[in-house]
Amino acid sequence: DSYAIDWEAKKNTIQIAAAMGIQKYVFYSIDKCEKYRDVPLMNMKYAVEEYLKASGMNFVVLRLCGFMQPLIAGYAVPVLEEQSLWGTDDDTKTAYLDTQDVAQMTMAAVRREEANGKVLTLAGPKAYTVNQVIQLCEKLGGNEAKVSKVPVLLLKFTRGLTRFFQWTSAASDRLAFAEVLSSGVEFNSDKMAETYEILGMDESETTTL
Repeated sequence: DSYAIDWEAKKNTIQIAAAMGIQKYVFYSIDKCEKYRDVPLMNMKYAVEEYLKASGMNFVVLRLCGFMQPLIAGYAVPVLEEQSLWGTDDDTKTAYLDTQDVAQMTMAAVRREEANGKVLTLAGPKAYTVNQVIQLCEKLGGNEAKVSKVPVLLLKFTRGLTRFFQWTSAASDRLAFAEVLSSGVEFNSDKMAETYEILGMDESETTTL
């Protein structure tokens, strides 16, 4: 079980960091992981958060909603090159952040005492559905996207089928996460103004999609 191995590795890392006297431990987690404990990846992230809280270490947890960079290969390039791309028929929204902005927020969280012991969700200025991202790529790229849509019901059916076999359990776990991403939830934060204040940053400096 890859997640069990990852869980043990993260526990060992935290224990070693505590023994070495590391001043602050920064952990990247996923937005809303506590609400989807049935998804192995989300459950593992939440478990590490709770382990950190009980460890006695000085820490900060940064929950991420989504990165902008994968959108380039997943949507922008296919639209520009008139290739087919995958989409879904759901209303899930994600407030994407540029990786460079995440790096700056991470450094601010390391430096500032106000972030100590906090669980902060890092979200971009605006949340987008997959369809809105595709439409934006069409507008900026000047081409019409060739979208092959994957129904959410198909993801659920495929996950249910793969759960019955040990050799497909890894695929089932990944489909579970994909199902969450296609469930109509919004990966965002209504506390970003407070987060920017804690980090000593200005929202106007954050890159928009």
